[in-house]
Amino acid sequence: MDPMATYQRLRDQPRNILAIGLLLIIVFFGLTSGHLPLAPTANADSQRMVSLYVDGSKRVFATTADTVGQVLDRSGVKLGTGDLVEPAADTVVPKSFFNVNVYRARPVLVVDGIKTYRLSSAFQSPRLLAEAAGVSVYPEDQYNTAVITDIVTTGAIGVQVTIKRAVPFLLHADGKILTVRAQSATVGDALSEAKVPMGVSDTVKPESAAPLTSGMSITITRVTEVVSTVTEKLTRPLQSSNDPTILKGQTVVKAEGSDGNKVVTYRIHYRDGVETGREVVKLVSQTDPTPRIIVVGTKVIFEGSVEYWRPMVIAAATQWGFDPNTMLRIMQCESNGNAADISHFIVNGQHPMGLFQYLTTTWVAAGGTPDNILDGPTQIQLTAKKMALYGTGPWACK
Repeated sequence: MDPMATYQRLRDQPRNILAIGLLLIIVFFGLTSGHLPLAPTANADSQRMVSLYVDGSKRVFATTADTVGQVLDRSGVKLGTGDLVEPAADTVVPKSFFNVNVYRARPVLVVDGIKTYRLSSAFQSPRLLAEAAGVSVYPEDQYNTAVITDIVTTGAIGVQVTIKRAVPFLLHADGKILTVRAQSATVGDALSEAKVPMGVSDTVKPESAAPLTSGMSITITRVTEVVSTVTEKLTRPLQSSNDPTILKGQTVVKAEGSDGNKVVTYRIHYRDGVETGREVVKLVSQTDPTPRIIVVGTKVIFEGSVEYWRPMVIAAATQWGFDPNTMLRIMQCESNGNAADISHFIVNGQHPMGLFQYLTTTWVAAGGTPDNILDGPTQIQLTAKKMALYGTGPWACK
């Protein structure tokens, strides 16, 4: 045989090489799986190799099927109620090696305490089987799966899934109340199982060795201590003395003084974030305060003196834009500061009265009444207005 001619023929017909290669692969998988391919309609050009697992056996074959559903149809595999196929029937089969698994539904008995549920399902996971039976389960629950051997007692065949419920309890910690579940028998083990962090000094109630019961409340108290250096203000003290030369109610600051401070390192104790006490570790530094010194006036000016009325006169005169010293001189001359003064002189049949010695008719004309003619503050207010508007002509004293 001419080697060059053989090479030329193989080059011109590459499909022959591909077909031979695929055939060898098919034979290899068939031998290793124990089953030869069953796909008479497939050919080596399909480029889709499928491994189909169903009813306890595996078949490997080439196919031109486009979807998993078509693979099942062409292989004569029928899906019953509750059967599952992985991947789903509408999954596109790629042009490469591909696995398809068929899981047959079988009878299942789910036991949840005193309740039992019967169903037919292809699910393998006990949690999925429990959920398929309509049972609410939690991540902490556990399961025991076994083939039913006592058909008479259970009245069922197939697989039994027994749910071992986690015990629910209320956890009070870190300002929150949470519902937690655990399989453990004691409080301490339940907290460890639930991965609840516990500090060295934290306390738990009930105690860790107490049996865990459904619905019980477990309270964790966080106990911590912190070493902290803080700066504290030392408030300046107040020193005061009396001065009889200063009017009562007045004060004079002789020295402002200054606050001090101290820097202290404390060991501070907390329970659930609330400070329960502190102790001094060391005094780092301290600056003493200096006192604030004030002098308090004790001089009392009794009613009946000009000085008693001075603040009111200044306020009223300032309000009306008049000189308060003029008012004070006239008051001194007319009544000497006695608001109840009634002159023994008679003018037009009337006695002059009050701080500024008004006749009753003049007082009423100025805005007063016979009842308040002897009221010192009222006379000051009306007199300041009158003097500002009309001057001091009506008064003989200047």
